Amino acid sequence: MSQAVIMAGGFGTRLRPLTNNIPKPMVPIVNKPMLEHLFTLLKVHNISEFIVLLYYQPDIIKNYFGDGSKFGVKIKYVQPDRDYGTAGAVKLSEQYIKEDFLVISGDVLTDLNLTDFYNFHLEKNSAATISLYSSENPLQYGIILTDKEKRIVRFLEKPSSSEVFSDTINTGIYYFNKKIFDYIPEGENYDFSKDLFPDLLNRNVNIFGFKSKGYWRDVGTLEEYIYSNLDVLKGKLGHIKIDKANSNLIDKSAKISPNSKIENSIIGENVVINKDANLRNSIIWDNVVIQNNVKILYDVIGNNCIIEENARINDFVFIGDNCNIGKNVFVSSSIKIWDRKKIENNAKITRSLIQEDTFFNELFTDSRITGLSNLQVNPEFGSKLGSVYGAFIGNNKTVMVGRDIDDISNMIKRSITSGILSAGVNVNDLQIIPIPILRQELKSGNGAGGIFVRKSPFDKASTDIIFMDKDGKDISTSKTKTVERLFFSDEYQRAHYFNVGSLKYPERTNEKYKQHFLECLDVEAIRKRRFKIVIDYSFGIASTIFPNILGDFNCETVSLSAHLDKDKITRSLPEFKKAYSNFPFVVKSLNFDIGFMIDAGGEKIWISTGKGKVFDDYRFLVIVLKMFLMATPGIKKIAVPVQASTEIDLVAGEYGVEVIRVKDSHYSMMTASNDKDVKFVGGTRRGVFFPDFIYATDGMFAIAKILEMIAKIDMSLEEVDKLVPKLHTKKLNIDCSKEDKGKIMRKFMEDTLNYKQLLVDGVKIFINDLDTVLCIPDKVNNIVHLNVESDNENKSEKLLNNYRKKIQEYLK
Repeated sequence: MSQAVIMAGGFGTRLRPLTNNIPKPMVPIVNKPMLEHLFTLLKVHNISEFIVLLYYQPDIIKNYFGDGSKFGVKIKYVQPDRDYGTAGAVKLSEQYIKEDFLVISGDVLTDLNLTDFYNFHLEKNSAATISLYSSENPLQYGIILTDKEKRIVRFLEKPSSSEVFSDTINTGIYYFNKKIFDYIPEGENYDFSKDLFPDLLNRNVNIFGFKSKGYWRDVGTLEEYIYSNLDVLKGKLGHIKIDKANSNLIDKSAKISPNSKIENSIIGENVVINKDANLRNSIIWDNVVIQNNVKILYDVIGNNCIIEENARINDFVFIGDNCNIGKNVFVSSSIKIWDRKKIENNAKITRSLIQEDTFFNELFTDSRITGLSNLQVNPEFGSKLGSVYGAFIGNNKTVMVGRDIDDISNMIKRSITSGILSAGVNVNDLQIIPIPILRQELKSGNGAGGIFVRKSPFDKASTDIIFMDKDGKDISTSKTKTVERLFFSDEYQRAHYFNVGSLKYPERTNEKYKQHFLECLDVEAIRKRRFKIVIDYSFGIASTIFPNILGDFNCETVSLSAHLDKDKITRSLPEFKKAYSNFPFVVKSLNFDIGFMIDAGGEKIWISTGKGKVFDDYRFLVIVLKMFLMATPGIKKIAVPVQASTEIDLVAGEYGVEVIRVKDSHYSMMTASNDKDVKFVGGTRRGVFFPDFIYATDGMFAIAKILEMIAKIDMSLEEVDKLVPKLHTKKLNIDCSKEDKGKIMRKFMEDTLNYKQLLVDGVKIFINDLDTVLCIPDKVNNIVHLNVESDNENKSEKLLNNYRKKIQEYLK
């Protein structure tokens, strides 16, 4: 047990400003770099030969540690020429590896028993063994599920809230047999969590998990950095020896006034603290001067700073290097002050002072950024976001942008456009346009990516920025993380002045959309039926485009909410309910065939029968699927979310169609349509799409397709509804803390192992062919959703109560 590969290439983006001038592994914990403490731990467990993988600011690490001889170890450095991912980078160390070896991150603080971990690895004769740990908040880590033999059966890297199925996390500490290199491709970006471990599971290669006890903390945020230092100060990590004075660690070179008060703090080299200064629970780096009567509480002060008389710095303030905080300055809580900032005397600082305002801890929710209009999402933010996105896309490529009718959407779209142009990327501005048409243009090969800006359909005070890939689908999580890292790290470049992009306004976009629209339908079948329909346009963009298409259908149409109104495109819940009850009433009163309501963005639809009957979200999906299969013979596969009713399976079974279950996200449904045999994809929130037209939701095409299907099967919606099996669904939301979500999912899974389980999104169990229970944590709110379904209402109620009690028992 003599070798370790140490991954020390991290950017430490979330630790800025502390990592502006040093790589994350060199950030000091009790006055020594984190990486040095890791060396000490490894030596305790007889590991003294290291291969250190570098990337960001490598010379700082090399210059400090040299060949390792001063620290009683041997070090070889490997510096990749680009980002190969975690496994791909470790692959570069293969030539130095002699036998089973440890892989560990250089920026983790731990005292886990690596000897026990190694012995377990050898005992299991494992190709790969992962160190596991129970975490109160598993969302920021990879989560793991093992069987009774400690064999790993499921793995998910950094899940969303709805994907959490356990509170047992991957610590990022691994033992590997040398043969693991056979599974890692050379010269590719390849990750342990996203690529290697799933591949090993698919190949039925045994991977084991070792539940570690002791201290483990990923120093991933600024707050965690403070807590880590204070934990070491309290003696929680036995291998880190410090010479405390009372409750403090004070470097011998520091000059401390006897009239100052220092409590539970860490003081670096050559620090000067004058009289009546009051420091508590704080970390002061090197060469800092703290003058008279300064108060510092739960803060970090970077190198070479001066804090002048009577300054008061509240809790969780992080000050970068070479700053000067003037006399009588007040700094509010939770503030970041970037390097080289000079704050004038008597100033009151209530917001972070950094290169540019970010306002966000994380930018993306799925493929969307949502923030308060003109506050979080403002022109400065939009311009920077556009520059970052342009740098991500690459010089001389073209991005397509569009928006809804809102004035703020127009302002933000223009600011994003200016940023994209500054990165040397061209922009085709489609102006006011429905989202499906922008996707259609991208699908046609007209851009390297797309951005749509809209007023949030859920909050009138917020703006959404939606990102699309070159094929019109939502961009993937890996790409959003890359954009996010560039945004927060400021590591992007603008183009030279003669390489700035060009701006164009394409013409005939709507005509091309209409042509493709009609080519994908049996227009003659619709025309012959001579439908009488009601459409509520929700004051959105579809009202400017769809009437021109309906003119080819020989329909008699009554339109509601059919003018553009930027103040009404976001409907409150009472406004939505009023509209939802109004359009069926109009359909019934006019004795028309059918009614539709389409959302302002032109993506989702609601439907009413000629008798004014409406269907809930689940039933709507089943009825549309039934009509599709009746009208379209030869279908092999369809895709729906895990949450969709088992009625879907019963209907599909009648036609010998395979049902693929996916996560309940637009991106997951789009990805399912990559399979050429999938001809129908339906969500549980009124979005259905037909991949032969486009692999995204398009409310206008969905309306036209439903009319076509009704015409072909020559049946009304009421008649189709009677043909579809009816199951009984019961739902319940159970309050829980964010930290409890993982525990609930793990225990729910463990308690139901005797049933067939589906683990695509949450945990769904099959008690029999018709009785199912789905437990899934909410992505945003601190609740867990419990959905049960059976062929009997009383049975569904009983199942709901039984599993409600189980979950409430977990919470105790």
